[in-house]
Amino acid sequence: MGAKAVYTDRRNKLINDIVLNNDPDEVKGLLTDYKHFHEYVSNWRRVNLDEFMDKFVKQNAITSDTYNVSDNRRKIKFRDDGYEYEIVCAVGGQYFRIQRQPYTDSKGNRHGFEYVGIDLKPPKVPGNLRKDAAKAEFNRLTHFAMTYKKGTV
Repeated sequence: MGAKAVYTDRRNKLINDIVLNNDPDEVKGLLTDYKHFHEYVSNWRRVNLDEFMDKFVKQNAITSDTYNVSDNRRKIKFRDDGYEYEIVCAVGGQYFRIQRQPYTDSKGNRHGFEYVGIDLKPPKVPGNLRKDAAKAEFNRLTHFAMTYKKGTV
């Protein structure tokens, strides 16, 4: 079973559970993600989640015993033990982000969580953009719409 199938199965179960429980905060969170997805998806790069995982994550990691899938009822996270990236998928919209885990660089400086681009590097936002425009461009470069099409990494 690939990452997209695991995501879809878990997403459907979470949505059904949230709707049945009728928790207004959880429903609001799902609707917020749904709204943002449809508002911004036209500007996001489309990526096949399975192909991305196969290309950038350890070989066959999704089926190994060390692979972890967790959720907080709004996001589903894929993470391999000892790996430096976590794939964060939204439940309310079919998109994902790649989050680098905290690390210490070669100079001994500690860095916290940060979202990265599809190449696993921090995105380069043009220096002439300020505040809201810079944030919008950063978000555009770090959000990826999931697709079923092959060859979209």
